[in-house]
Amino acid sequence: MPCRGKLLPRLLAFLLSAALLTGTGVLAAEETQAVSYAAIYTTSNMRGRLYDQDPLTGSAVEESYLKVSTIMARERVQMADTLLLDAGNAVSTGLIGDDGQAVAAALRSIGYDGLVPGLEEFRLGAGYCQAFLQALAAEDGAGTPVDVLSANLLDSRQSPLADPYQVYELNLGGSTLRVGVLGLGGIDAARQLPERLYGDTLFAHGDNSDLSYLWEWNYWQPQLAQAKCDLVVVVCHAGREELEKLAGSSSGIDLFIGGDGPAETGTLPNAEGEEVPYACGGGTALTRTLIKLDGDGQPAIVDNTVLDLSDWESDGDLARSLADCYTAASQAGLRQVGTLSGSWEESFSLTRQTDTTDLVGEALLWASGGDAALVTPGALGGFPVASLFERNKTTAALTLSDCAKLAPEDSPVLLVELTGTQLRQWLEVCAGRYTVTDGGQCGGGVDADVLYGANYELYLGSPVGQRVGTLFLGNGPVTNSQVYRVAVSAAHLADPEFPQCQVLWSAAADRDFASQGGSTAALLAAYAQNAAHESRALTPTRSGTWAIYPEAVNGALTRLEFVELLYDLAGRPQPGANYAFIDVSNSNAVIWAAETRVVSGDGRGNFLPLSAVTREQAAVMLYNYVRSLGGAASSGEHLELLLDGAEISAWARPAVEFCLTTGILPATGTREDLYLPSSSVTRSQAVQYLANLAAYLG
Repeated sequence: MPCRGKLLPRLLAFLLSAALLTGTGVLAAEETQAVSYAAIYTTSNMRGRLYDQDPLTGSAVEESYLKVSTIMARERVQMADTLLLDAGNAVSTGLIGDDGQAVAAALRSIGYDGLVPGLEEFRLGAGYCQAFLQALAAEDGAGTPVDVLSANLLDSRQSPLADPYQVYELNLGGSTLRVGVLGLGGIDAARQLPERLYGDTLFAHGDNSDLSYLWEWNYWQPQLAQAKCDLVVVVCHAGREELEKLAGSSSGIDLFIGGDGPAETGTLPNAEGEEVPYACGGGTALTRTLIKLDGDGQPAIVDNTVLDLSDWESDGDLARSLADCYTAASQAGLRQVGTLSGSWEESFSLTRQTDTTDLVGEALLWASGGDAALVTPGALGGFPVASLFERNKTTAALTLSDCAKLAPEDSPVLLVELTGTQLRQWLEVCAGRYTVTDGGQCGGGVDADVLYGANYELYLGSPVGQRVGTLFLGNGPVTNSQVYRVAVSAAHLADPEFPQCQVLWSAAADRDFASQGGSTAALLAAYAQNAAHESRALTPTRSGTWAIYPEAVNGALTRLEFVELLYDLAGRPQPGANYAFIDVSNSNAVIWAAETRVVSGDGRGNFLPLSAVTREQAAVMLYNYVRSLGGAASSGEHLELLLDGAEISAWARPAVEFCLTTGILPATGTREDLYLPSSSVTRSQAVQYLANLAAYLG
């Protein structure tokens, strides 16, 4: 392989960047250690972060190539020489089908020396991927050429499609330092991508049947040895676990660069027991590995550091050069994928079932064909679908940008197998991620899941191991040994508390969703497009119900909770107002109950939502609900037969008589001759009373 020295054009770029740089703490020339150090810098998993704002969601981008440009301008002034590498997943097709050309322009402008393609580069599709890699390496055009390095990227005849390795010459203390960089791309890409995206490309030699990075290293090591390198660097688009395997069975590698996993630096033990430096940018950082000549004039790695990109300002010149690309991406996000219609709830909650979470759950069930879906409300955008409607409009467009805002997490969706026991165990874990406030309300739950498609309740006040109430899925209760297919984001598999499971399907490897990354937003967009193809709008849909309660399964129910249950029975109609009582906010259930005169409060504008609901209060609410539907009150002499009939409040007596006559809220006691009007209602009792009411209305 030929040696490529890019020192002169890089130095010109360094000087220009330094001249334009302001306020970044560049040291004066006499204060630098430019004669002392050379450095190797790396990024990975940047996934097309080219702008200060996400073109789809408008949210701030804390880590971007713009900031890499700023840091490198400073570093190049301070170092004797530098080498800048990207370990793959530099692009991201996402929802707008990016062709990678903007990323190529940015990498050339920043002065990257080499890139090892990852999965995302091939997710572009064969044509766009080839155009992207060609744009990087082109000798003409703006910026400096970027070497494409991949020792395991082959054509159908097993000939290399890119440079397997490159030897870079760095100037250090008047000496020329030869750094050999071997690229190893995603070796199992064919397992993770549909064939239409990569065509005849091979990702490993034919004899490498185990898809081993070690095999590929052993194949190319003799050639690197002949190149007489002072340092050997292996850039591998893999996580630390894979690199640990490679390191533990190899020698002769001086630095490992990871392409996947969190931003970190450290060491990996090699086959000879030596600790070899390791670095990974992880999508949030630029790593810096310092090299210095020792007392014998030999190069030695003396420091390995993570430079957090969020701490830096963006390169304004590069941002302005990419402005047209940002505008084009923003406009692409405005493409309509579906139509919304119907009455959508105007609130979003982490602890209560909402139409917005239901919409995401429906999309996951549709795409995966699973029995249920684990949805993390805290990972959603935090705003209701109703906000997409203009005032007084009955329909609304759903765009690609809207899908990205509703479900911003980019982790692909998987279909996994979980037993009934595992489902209960995971729901128990999720119950532990909620909190109960001093006022007795549910809170927290940012990283807790709901099991969409199932019917169940969580009782936070019950003992650990008993917080999952009834759990129904499909046509019956969930049994311990039965196996269920559950859609879940791939990020869950990195949660140490998530059950061990078998992956059956990945949206990122599915022909229908792979080119958009298979994220929740991609599945939501496809779900909307399918509905539009069938000439129907998306309306609030609910497959299964779930609820979270702060108390134990037999704990006393609050007035607010009882009204919420009654509101569910009524079908959760949209109220006409947005306010009812001074001590309750953001509760459509209470507003509806006030509008229908199911409740009237204490006469001073208070609803007293956290007070325990009594049996006579519950009777009044049930009675008033029947009256709101036009039902007639029943009469009788049941009160006279009660031993505690005189204790029933005057305002509650007609309602209690009605509930006794209809059997909706019956008497209690051994001889059924007590009403206990001031006693609180437990949740299990409330469920029974509402079932009685439903039977009466039916």
